[in-house]
Amino acid sequence: MKPHKAPGPDGFTYHYYKSHSGILGPHLLSMFNNLLEGGRLPADSLLASIALIPKPGKDKHMVGNYRPISLINTDLKLFTKILSKRLDLIMGTLIHPDQVGFIPGRQAYENTRRSADLLWLASSSNTPSLFLSLDAEKAFDRAEWPFLFTLLSHLGFPPPFVRAIQALYSIPTAQIIISGTDPLPFPIRNGTRQGCPLSPALFALFLEPLLQHLRKDPHITGFRMGDQEYKLSAYADDILLSLTRPLSSLPAVMRRLDEFSRLSGYKVNITKSEAVATHMSQGDLDIIRGAYPIRVSPTSIDYLGIALPSNPGDLYDKNFPPLLSQLKKDLESWSKYAISWVGRVHCIKMNVLPRLLFFFQALPCALPSEDIRLLQSTIDHFIWQGKRHRIARATLYRPKDAGGLGLPCLFSYYYAAQLAQIVAWHSPRGLHRWVDLERTLMHPDHPHLWIWLPKPQRPLLRTTCPAILNSIRLWDKLATKCDLTSLPSPLSPVLRNKDFLPGYNARAEDGWMGTTIRRLYQLFPGGIFIDQTDPIISGSSANTNPLPYFQLRAFANQRHIKEAALTPLTPFERLCHTGSYPRGLISTLYRSLTTILDWKTLRYVAAWEADLGESLEAEEWADIWESMRSVSVCTTHQEQLIKTIFRWYVTPVQMSRISPGTPDSCWRGCGARGTYIHMWWECPTLKTFWSQTHTLAMAVLSKDIPMDPWAFLLSRPVQDLTRQENKLLAKITLAARRVLAESWNSPRAPSFTRLSSKMQDVCLMDELTAISSHTLPAYYNTWAPWIAQMGEGRIQMDMLQNDIPL
Repeated sequence: MKPHKAPGPDGFTYHYYKSHSGILGPHLLSMFNNLLEGGRLPADSLLASIALIPKPGKDKHMVGNYRPISLINTDLKLFTKILSKRLDLIMGTLIHPDQVGFIPGRQAYENTRRSADLLWLASSSNTPSLFLSLDAEKAFDRAEWPFLFTLLSHLGFPPPFVRAIQALYSIPTAQIIISGTDPLPFPIRNGTRQGCPLSPALFALFLEPLLQHLRKDPHITGFRMGDQEYKLSAYADDILLSLTRPLSSLPAVMRRLDEFSRLSGYKVNITKSEAVATHMSQGDLDIIRGAYPIRVSPTSIDYLGIALPSNPGDLYDKNFPPLLSQLKKDLESWSKYAISWVGRVHCIKMNVLPRLLFFFQALPCALPSEDIRLLQSTIDHFIWQGKRHRIARATLYRPKDAGGLGLPCLFSYYYAAQLAQIVAWHSPRGLHRWVDLERTLMHPDHPHLWIWLPKPQRPLLRTTCPAILNSIRLWDKLATKCDLTSLPSPLSPVLRNKDFLPGYNARAEDGWMGTTIRRLYQLFPGGIFIDQTDPIISGSSANTNPLPYFQLRAFANQRHIKEAALTPLTPFERLCHTGSYPRGLISTLYRSLTTILDWKTLRYVAAWEADLGESLEAEEWADIWESMRSVSVCTTHQEQLIKTIFRWYVTPVQMSRISPGTPDSCWRGCGARGTYIHMWWECPTLKTFWSQTHTLAMAVLSKDIPMDPWAFLLSRPVQDLTRQENKLLAKITLAARRVLAESWNSPRAPSFTRLSSKMQDVCLMDELTAISSHTLPAYYNTWAPWIAQMGEGRIQMDMLQNDIPL
């Protein structure tokens, strides 16, 4: 757990418990086991501080528009985190796939994509339907504990687990943190604490009985596709009902909500609930409005931050243009602040990108290239403040460990988000409801099989579902361009394949003649065609009748089929073949795509190697890029080294090219051409400055250090120095470069006396960082030689007295 999270009322942080784990661990273990055996906690342990977080876009003068976040004591948070981690292992089996909130392996976009599919289905089939978004009144705070404890026992949780939950909710109290007032504790009698690691899982369990009753009620009808019915989607307390026959379904829904409310305390605020109707007559809408105070919108409703329109064709217009407009406003407002160049890149990565990624995943529709380009240009304008771009965009896109700044490339992130959903298409049946729905919509084909066929070999697509069409369109665009697959692919299906006519009319999900053979790679296990005695064949009808086996062999022996079957899987094919949605999938795909689409040879690498007359190995450049990232936590300090390496600074030679007639001679008056390497290293007026810096570094580290421009300008590690010594050398050279940069276009050489001041800046920043992050030992390991020299006064006496201001 993160060591710097805000503690509860007792003030003890995670760092405290971690630092003294040897002493506190046995006592915590004894206390935790006692809770499992029915022990109780003192009232002070169950006291929590409540921080009130205003809900965005709400009136801050209304108490109900604040979200209470409980800061519980760290020892209890450790205990609840342990229980939460164990509970996560079985949540997927206890909670129906309709619920995606806080369940490992499930994500919010699953419900928005499914809802968009159902809206399209209702529209294309002219089905009268109502999509109702329920507004729960203080959902987490109204959960009744007796109902929750009974539910846990009913679900089969062992008594020790139930006793532990009861101990946590036995006599809890809370105090609201309000600036300028003394906190006054008050008792808590219901609800799950927002801020407790167990709260999301407990609420998901608490809500599941209601959702089960809604699913099983025959009077509540949803969209039936195949053997599945799609009635509801849930993410925590955000519930969306997709109802057909609304006039008969709504009364049944209200009855179920009332029953559950009486038992559990859960309450729906029907006056704040919203609905959107498709293909319903005005008379039916009037009946609903007369019977229930539901706000029925003629255009769209909001669900999980996405506007779901009654007309599926409006999905893009209702969502992306407003997002673009808001992002532009935000970037314009941020431009007024004094944010560093690197800080602006961080703003995009930390604020803009997460918002865009959610929309990239949650909106199952095509995004026009013009809009993405426009937004990327808006981001560029923010990064460069409307000035000339000094660094190539492709360099900025590269990850930091590959010599870039990690600026998000929106096209690649959009492609990665869409490809991640293609990976999810390959998940097992029943794991993701939207995948099951889209497979049914494509019947008799399945998307996870159909896409691997070359276009001429594909059966006719039998759906016009926009989400499916958009994924297929993007797949066809990227599949070979980005080396995601080979054609034909080893994952190509055997059935519904025009090259195998005996199996063309079979169902896509079936194996050939009762076997489990579905894809080409399965035909050649170990590189040899599957034997008739193989259990896959011998246990099927293909064994009793040899004809199907010979047909399969004839198909497999075609040259292009055999080559495809024996082709190794690409990384993307391996992801799909696993049938899972791994953690960090979008980041993995993004890195792969940017490697293929955006990366080019770094110009500054070639320029530095030409200037210094030496070509570095890839590992040496990796060391330089690592120094670029780790030289300091201070953005200003990082930025200096980044700008030096990226060749940011404008030289006299560049100025003469920009403004013809401007002399290209060195600004310091030495008469030489002012090239980049000259202005940083070769200028005779800098000889004294760099010599003094070199002498200082050797004095501090008490070692001979070569006068190497790679080390002094780019912070390449020196082989004979330890890791800590190289870190300190990088900080000394950082201070020197900052001094030089201050007088970049000055006719005077930099003053060495400024270096000590700059070093103190770097040292102080590292010390403050170490104090806040509890890493003072590491700080002293790095800075001890400098602190010792400063304490003895040797730096000032031996070095600064030789300074020669010019």
